[in-house]
This record gives sequence, structure tokens and C-alpha cells, in this order.
Amino acid sequence: MTGQLDIVAQNVLWNRLISVCEEQANALMRAAFGAIVREAGDLSAGVFDANGDMLAQAVTGTPGHVNTMAASVRAMLEIVPPGGLATGDALVTNDPWLGAGHVFDFVVITPAFLDGKIIGYLASTSHIVDVGGRGWSAESSSVFEEGVIIPVMHLRRGNTLNEDMLRIVTTNSRVPHEARGDILSLLTSNDTGVARLLELMREYQLTDLKEVSEFIFEHSATGTKKALSRAPQGIYESVMQLDGYDAPIELRAKMTIGDGRIDVDLTGSSKAVNRGINCPLNYSAAYAAFGIRALLAPDIPNNQASLNAIRVVAQPGLVVSAEHPSPVTARHVIGQALPDLMLGCLEQALPGEVLAESSGALWTLSLSGAGAAQFTSLNVALGGMGARPTLDGLSTTAFPSGVGAVPIEAAEVAAPLIYHSKEFAPDTGGAGTYRGGLAQRMEVGSRIGEPMSMSAAAFERLTSGPAGRQGGGNGTEGRVSISDGTVIKDKGIYEIPAGERLILQTPGGGGFADPADRDRAAVKRDLSHGLITADAAQTDYKLDETQS
Repeated sequence: MTGQLDIVAQNVLWNRLISVCEEQANALMRAAFGAIVREAGDLSAGVFDANGDMLAQAVTGTPGHVNTMAASVRAMLEIVPPGGLATGDALVTNDPWLGAGHVFDFVVITPAFLDGKIIGYLASTSHIVDVGGRGWSAESSSVFEEGVIIPVMHLRRGNTLNEDMLRIVTTNSRVPHEARGDILSLLTSNDTGVARLLELMREYQLTDLKEVSEFIFEHSATGTKKALSRAPQGIYESVMQLDGYDAPIELRAKMTIGDGRIDVDLTGSSKAVNRGINCPLNYSAAYAAFGIRALLAPDIPNNQASLNAIRVVAQPGLVVSAEHPSPVTARHVIGQALPDLMLGCLEQALPGEVLAESSGALWTLSLSGAGAAQFTSLNVALGGMGARPTLDGLSTTAFPSGVGAVPIEAAEVAAPLIYHSKEFAPDTGGAGTYRGGLAQRMEVGSRIGEPMSMSAAAFERLTSGPAGRQGGGNGTEGRVSISDGTVIKDKGIYEIPAGERLILQTPGGGGFADPADRDRAAVKRDLSHGLITADAAQTDYKLDETQS
């Protein structure tokens, strides 16, 4: 039936391909052992054409996984060419510079064969909780300390698993059963995708994906060019400062908006540091592109053609373009700040149309114990999203990653922890005509009264909160402490003594426009719901006692 598909059938096929990816992602979530994948959706899944170009992605997933995977498949096929692949084969790597930016993320690709030839690939990425080294910590001075790195190789040949590779990973992992299970869940995910893709092709009597690929790429390229053209052509620059590790980090962007395309140069950002917060360029580019597309082209499906319209470069050796063997465990601290850096450029091009700054990087809560109950627990605490030009910011929402938190019940079942509280933190969203999203406050302790170790690698914005826009107030900065009075101000490793609790309060989102113009009914509603205090209502919004 190739060459005979009308535009309706092409669009149906396009949506069916997205459904294949979504079923692939759901299979991964069902099979995953780690709660961060199973419960929080820290993953990606996609279908690629025979050239290794991404056709569609699952709705479930993160930009840092999906957009890096768009380049990973081609890079892996350069190392193991398609001619060396057979039915049932699958390739794997966790090389940060080929995959998703750090050693915890494994990429698996599986070729789909039809009548003896490769017609496409299914690929998936997810987070493996522990692969050795220092674990989830930014303390390493090189990537060699961060865990075992698997070069591109076969995870499976035909029906035979590469048990040697799996033993290398499990021998180096503190949670070997979970590590093995998570890697195999990626394989299961892809197998599900392959089966569904072949069923779809047989249904439509297709012998290859060439025609639908051309349709998808042509329409995506045209739509993306039109969407990006909404921003006036010109050169725009933005600067952002982060806490960093031993010293503040500066991020710089020079954005050139042309005719239907955008080029970004991150040169001028701080140099790579001797701590694990560096970011490979592939991960930086993934999140920078997401920030641009989130504002200008949110309705254009994400695929190779829509991504090709945005180019991100940087001088090698910067914190945003770290080279091997720079340490990169907490690369998301830098990478997930880049959408706000991009929006800072776009605010100059489209003043008044850009949301305020958000809390940015996920606060990863990595707790471990080595006593009677050895465990490793990874969860996330979510901050506030920046207010939008016509709406309040979303509270405790992971923008830009889109990851959810592991539910308390699941976290407490998986490890001997108890979450004493998890609640909105009032007054944390920046004041504005539209209020910034609220942060959350959490208290976590050991359920069995033993000491714990915490890696604070990803606690960012502890010195200043996300900025407001158009006269809106800043969101509050984050706070971290231990109940014994210890205040945590850096990204080191901390011991939580027996009987003590870890106390977190994430950053709040920035506000948008003058707080004096906020609807009085909205202020009263926030006050009655406990989202702001009476003091904030009077001080920030000038709501007098007679109005309240």
C-alpha cells in the first residue's frame, strides 16, 4: 500500500506511531524495578526510522531523555552498524556523551525487522538507581569515580542475553537485583514497541516507513518554521547565575532568531568545574531546545524535523559543554536551568508573553543506609513553576523535566523511611498579578531509628529564588536543614543522625506582573486556602483587613 496513503491515513498513522511509543513507555513503567521510573516516569520511549531519525516519542517522559535519545540512536549505530544486527538483537550504553548525560541513564535500542530487513528502531531510556562509584553524589572529580560505564555493545544477540555485561553492572551496584531488573525492563519496553509497530504495518500493508516518515518530517518542519517565525528576527542575550558547587556558576546564552530557525550559542558560560554538576552538550542542547519549543511551538510533535530547526552550540570545556572525563552525575542542575535561560532571551523578543522563572532542576532526594537495613532510596521534591502571562504558576510541578514524585506510600514500602510531612509551603510563590507556583515542605526520617546518608547533589537555588517577570516578585529560595539544627548550604554529602529528620523546602516560582493588580477575589481565595498568609496578603497584595 506504500505510495497510496492519503492525508487522512497519514495523519492516522502518525498518531498511531505516537500510541506505539506510549504503549512502549507504559510497558517500561510496569516492568521497571526502580520507583523513580515506575512511579515518577523518569524515562523516554520513541520510534525511529531506518536511518535512525526519530519519528515519534511517548508523551510520558522527560526532554532530557527524549531529546538526547534523538541523537543517541544514530551515534550508537555508527559504532555498531545496522549490517551487524539481526532479529532479536538490542544495543545498550550508558556513556554520558552518547546518551542522556550521566552514567545512571541507560539507552537501549532494538531494530524492528520486517521480511528480513530493518524498517525502524525502538529506543528507550531510563534511570538505573545505582551503578557503583560514589553513587548519587556531585563529590567526584572525574566520571571514572561516578560508576561503571558501558560502551555501546549488544545487550542481546537474538534470544541470548549478554550476561557478562549484566554481571559487570550488578557486581558494581549496591542494589544489583534492581539494577538488572531496570535494564531488562528497557528491553521489554522495546520488544513491546517492536511488536506493536509490526502489527501496525501489517494492518496498513506497509513494507517500510519511508512514506509516513517523509509526511511526518515535511509537516513538522513546515509547522516548526511557522511557529518559530512568531518571534522577531534578531540577536538576544541572557545571563543566569546558579549556586554552583564551590562557587557560583554563570550561564550565558546568545540567541539568534532567523527565518524559521533559532541558533543558540552558550559560549561565555562558566568553565567546567571539578565537581559532578557539569553537563555534556547533548543534555544542554536537549533542554535548551525544549525551552524554546515550549514557548513557541508547543503544538508541534517532537521529532527529528522539529528538533532540527533549533541548533545549540558551545565552546568545548564549559559547564554546559563538559568533555570526558568531567564528572557529570548532577548534570541536570545545569541542564534543567537552560529553559529559563532561553526564556530570558525570548522575553526580549516577545516582551510580556513569557512565563516567569521556575524552580528549575529537580531536587533529587538520595538517601541511603548501611546499617541493619542497607538501602538506596531515590525520590524527588518539586518546586513551583513560574506564573504565566494569564495564569498562576503551577505548584510543586517539575518544569521543565515533567517528572512526578514517587508517592510517599511507594517510597516507604521500598525503604525504611517515614515521611512525617509533605505539604505546600505558603508564601513561597512570587507575588504578582498572577502568582508563582508554591514550593513544598517535606520532613523525612528513618523508620527504624538508624542514621542515614544523604547526597545533596541536586539542591539548587538555595541562595536566590526564581525571578519574576514584568514586575512580578521572585519566588522564595530553597532551604534544607537537619532537625538537629544543621543548615545545608552546599552540594556535599551529609549524615542524618539516628532519630533526626531531614527538612526540605523547595524554591517557589516567580510571579508575573504587578501584585497590586491581582484580582482581589484571587487574593482572598489564596488566603482562605492557606496558600498565602495574612501578612503576605497585606504586605504583597495590599489587602487590608476590611477586604479580608
